[in-house]
Order: sequence, then C-alpha cells, then structure tokens
Amino acid sequence: MEGGCHCGSIRFRVSGNFSWLGACYCVDCRKVSGTPYTVFACYDKQSVELLRGAPKEYASSKNVRRAFCADCSSPFAYRYVDMPGEEQNMYIPVGAFDDPAKLAPRQHIWVSQKLPWVHIHDDLPQRER
Repeated sequence: MEGGCHCGSIRFRVSGNFSWLGACYCVDCRKVSGTPYTVFACYDKQSVELLRGAPKEYASSKNVRRAFCADCSSPFAYRYVDMPGEEQNMYIPVGAFDDPAKLAPRQHIWVSQKLPWVHIHDDLPQRER
C-alpha cells in the first residue's frame, strides 16, 4: 500500500499488515492535524519504505517524535522513543495513504480528551487514554 504527502515530495510504501488501527482524540493529535481526531495505522518501521523525500522530525513531547513534509507540512508519522516495546512501531495517519478506504478504525483512544461535540456512533472499544 502506498501513500504520500499533499505536494508529492514524500512518497512511501508499507508492506505487511498493520498491528494497530485506531482513532486518537488527544490534544497533541488535534493540534498537529488541525482536526478533532486522527486515525492512525501502526506498522513495524522495517515495513515502511521511503520511495521519495525525507520527512522532517521534531519532538512533540518527551516520548513522541512526529515526522512531516518540510515542503507542505503534511503529517507523515509518529513514533515513540524511550518506551520499551514501541521502538519498532511507526504510526501513520491513514489520510496519508492513496487509498485509505480499508483502514477504518478498530478502536478509539484518548476519549477523555475528545471534544464535547464529537460523538462516537459505533460499538468499537474506547479507552480513556
């Protein structure tokens, strides 16, 4: 499955299946995306191949590094640092994929920070954090 940023400077391909797929309502994801929530698919970073470009990365919090296109600012991914068990994971926003139709959320996280006018209308698992 392939994807990229809005301007095309970054292109990537993932192989294999995601290990996690969910909607995040945390404040950090809202601020970075400019949306009420973001849906991410988690892949082993070894299965993510950059075809073009080099995302810029910054520390959005103590344990999170976020990558984005330096030209158009499209989010590319985030990853955890200094968190055992997370070193191999890369979380990619599903909107970055060329065809994200099959990447529907399987759970909701950080619903404790969900905006009051966002309503969840499914029976998927919900986590406060």
